Amino acid sequence: MTQTDAQPAIAKPILSPWEWLPAALLPVLAFVHLYAAAPGGLLSRFALFVGLGLIPGTLWRFAGKSSWNIHRLFFALGLVAFVLENPNLRPDRASWTRIRENLPLVVLGFALSFTQTLWGTLRTQRLLTDSGVAIGMYDAFTLCLTGSFFNIFLPGSNGGDAYRVYVLTRRFGAKLSAAIASITLDRLLGLPSLIFVLLPGMLLDYGFLRSHSLLSGLIPFIAGAAVLCLVLVCYLASAGKSRRENGNGNDPAPREKTGWLRRSHDMVAANVTRRATLPLALFHGFLSHCACIAACLCFGLALGVEGVPPLRYFLLVPLAMTINAIPGAPGGLGQGELAMATLLDMAAPGMGNAQAGVVIMLLLRLSTMAMGLLGGAHYALGRRGARNGGADAWR
Repeated sequence: MTQTDAQPAIAKPILSPWEWLPAALLPVLAFVHLYAAAPGGLLSRFALFVGLGLIPGTLWRFAGKSSWNIHRLFFALGLVAFVLENPNLRPDRASWTRIRENLPLVVLGFALSFTQTLWGTLRTQRLLTDSGVAIGMYDAFTLCLTGSFFNIFLPGSNGGDAYRVYVLTRRFGAKLSAAIASITLDRLLGLPSLIFVLLPGMLLDYGFLRSHSLLSGLIPFIAGAAVLCLVLVCYLASAGKSRRENGNGNDPAPREKTGWLRRSHDMVAANVTRRATLPLALFHGFLSHCACIAACLCFGLALGVEGVPPLRYFLLVPLAMTINAIPGAPGGLGQGELAMATLLDMAAPGMGNAQAGVVIMLLLRLSTMAMGLLGGAHYALGRRGARNGGADAWR
């Protein structure tokens, strides 16, 4: 055997056929920019900047390499460039002046935004305790903080989940399947909580919702999401009840070898064994979303948003955050800003609220990044403690 034959083969990254989709959008965007949209208009410039953002990833894909992260990065840069190029969206000196003049409202908004991590901690700790993982409130809090750091500052949006699974298995002795089930359920329960916030906003502001064809077109999709959430909640309630009646306690391991579907069911049911766990987890998620809405309201009041009653934020903010969460730009950068600007402008046409919408989302991002940086600092100190043989040497 030669030396060359002895070298292990380097696995090539898996290239999905879906990665050609952004490349296929380029001629469509070019057609919109050159022919379909009014020259120099908003849609024309949007197609231009998004199309330019898709070019680097397309070239990378033609080179035979995976292009998703390249596409996401430059797509975000294209959206940011579109915002900065548009004087009706670009934050100006007057916006920052209003922030300084209304600093107490901005500080209150940051404080409300920070409480989202506290509510998330309560939900995470409750689910993990039910599944048999012995984790205290402080450890759950630092776990959520550090997970936020990896979610924000890694190219994907699931890096924090992978890190939390790693910590739970290495430090707290959780089984891999149980850790994955707990973190996945923690994520999934955020959607019903969001729907519980959005539905009252829709019902109480139904006249405004029906007055806009674009927003009213979302009603069937939101209703479908509500039905799916109801099915999920009913399934979890039934699974937890069945587990209590069968006397399985909080042991997440199945008692005998079964199919993967049954094992997955057992892993999920282990997180909602106690009667109060599911309603409390949903309630904590509800409070977290309400805190986000209240923070945006404080930012909006500080920026002088006009013609948008406070109740309408319960409709606009969840919609903007949903658009921000759609897989695309890293962390939804650019997506959330444009969504908030568009929705506020629709809520009060002619009031010039689009620019304030961009700044509101930027302030919300800044508060989230601050919490993520705290998690990053905790992670860095833990690594230094590990090098010095400290208590965090498990890392």
